[in-house]
Amino acid sequence: MTTPPSAGQDPSPQDPSAQDPRPQDPSPQSSPYSYGEPPTDQPPSAAPQPTTGPAAGVPTQTLPPTQTLPPTQAAPAPRRRGGGTLTLRPKGLWLVTSLELRQRLRSGRWYAALAVWTVVLIGIGVLGLAPTLTTTGWGEVEPVAAVVFSLQMILVLFAMLLVVPALTAGSINGDRTAGTLATLQASLLSPTEIVLGKLLAGFLTGLAFLVLALPSVVPIAVLGGIGVFYFLRLVLVIALLTLCVAAVGLGLSAVTNRQLGSVVLAYVIVFGVTVVLPVAWGGTAVFVTEERQVTIYEREYTEDGPGECIQYERTREVPRIDLTLPLMWGNPVVLLAEAAPPIPEDYWQFDDENADALRLLKLGMRSAATITHPSNYVWDQDCAPIVADRPNRPVWPMGLSLWALAGIGATAVAVRTLAVPISRLGKGTRIA
Repeated sequence: MTTPPSAGQDPSPQDPSAQDPRPQDPSPQSSPYSYGEPPTDQPPSAAPQPTTGPAAGVPTQTLPPTQTLPPTQAAPAPRRRGGGTLTLRPKGLWLVTSLELRQRLRSGRWYAALAVWTVVLIGIGVLGLAPTLTTTGWGEVEPVAAVVFSLQMILVLFAMLLVVPALTAGSINGDRTAGTLATLQASLLSPTEIVLGKLLAGFLTGLAFLVLALPSVVPIAVLGGIGVFYFLRLVLVIALLTLCVAAVGLGLSAVTNRQLGSVVLAYVIVFGVTVVLPVAWGGTAVFVTEERQVTIYEREYTEDGPGECIQYERTREVPRIDLTLPLMWGNPVVLLAEAAPPIPEDYWQFDDENADALRLLKLGMRSAATITHPSNYVWDQDCAPIVADRPNRPVWPMGLSLWALAGIGATAVAVRTLAVPISRLGKGTRIA
């Protein structure tokens, strides 16, 4: 019989019942996860070895090992099938062009404008030739028809400058305001296809005015003795200027938020190049001057004979408008006149020379470019000795280069603006 321990006396460490007050399992077979030591048939490596365990005398529980899953990798971002920003496919280009043309053709105002334009050109030709035919007949119609033809081509150029900015200057920001631009950007179309498609649509619409002008211009050209290559050069210059102006308007549409603002800016640029800069160039003739010693040849007539040729030196104040001529390089009318064939300075002495407005303008610009040449101070061609030919300084290479650079730069800006994802947006810009 076991004597219970007295109060304050610790139980014996050899007594298991004294160490564990919980009831023991009466079954002879214990669970493999029972308290105490792990089973002998389980390898020691299967049981985790804790770095820190419970205090002495507290039983531990053996748990099954855990498995570590490999880290998951992020799925790659889907690639855009349409290609990069500079991708250009004929199918995508024509898709945007056809959408733009359908949108313009829905309005009946374009048909009315084209009809009025055709009637105006025919009326100008009839009003210009009718007085000549009624007073002098067909024999004197050629010089008048040549002048009327040149005026008609200038009018066609002005019509292009008035119509084209309205076609493209509100194309991109107009779609952005309507919420349709984001749909195109989210499609497989590249920004280059969107921009060039809109540019091609505006260019083709502008060419419609040029094509409708041909039925009224061609008969006048035939009556005026206008050469085929002269006519084709004028048409080519008008087409190139139309394309460049359309590109500039498209670039302004991409960088401005409001459609009205971009259209006004496009018209300001056209008006400045066509009207403001020529006025400024003419004003420089008063301020930019130089005193030069010039040789003047003049015939002095007497009562006894035809007179003799007199040569004398004079100091004159010469306007150096040749120094400020770059202000006229981009003028559309000057570039159109550069396509005209040259005429001699004494053209009035030849019966076969039809001096139309464009040919006279070309002669004036070449004279302004060589204002200091000795031939400008010869008052009598028969009296003067042989003077060296006036140097040929054309204006059209610089003018067309300026317009080409402006058009290419504006197109590049438009493509960069439409590239996605958009890195920067102006305040109040609508996405969709």
